[in-house]
Amino acid sequence: MKVISHLDKVHRMAALRARLDPLADFELWFWTTLTASTNVYNVALHLMGITRDDPVFSTIPGVHVVQQPDGSYARELRGLGDVSHVGWPKIEGDVPEAIRQIEHWVQTIEHHRDPCIRGDRIPTQATVDECEQAFAQVMRRFEWALKGTEYEV
Repeated sequence: MKVISHLDKVHRMAALRARLDPLADFELWFWTTLTASTNVYNVALHLMGITRDDPVFSTIPGVHVVQQPDGSYARELRGLGDVSHVGWPKIEGDVPEAIRQIEHWVQTIEHHRDPCIRGDRIPTQATVDECEQAFAQVMRRFEWALKGTEYEV
């Protein structure tokens, strides 16, 4: 995806999650938190030149949906693109510490996905607090990633 598309998602998801009750609406609140965080991660990767800022959509690592000249879409094998989850695909090599920090905080949020969303663990205030703290850290790094770019607010 393009940086501008990721930015739009971050802002929309952050605004939506602010209107939700984290415990009463946990599943929606959690997904908006995780979606916004993953889009922050992709913005940072694009802006640092680690992944491409282009108008294709990653479906699985290495496979992208690309608009064709006739307006239709087709799957194409390409290199590293948008990351769906930290580690999928894995970003290897010499990666700036800021990216590793974003990965850490997004993983902190993702840690609650399977037990609380797919499993039967009931989210608690402690779960919400940990996700809130991680999201705040992600958003701090988001501001840092945008600093000095055409996207700085």
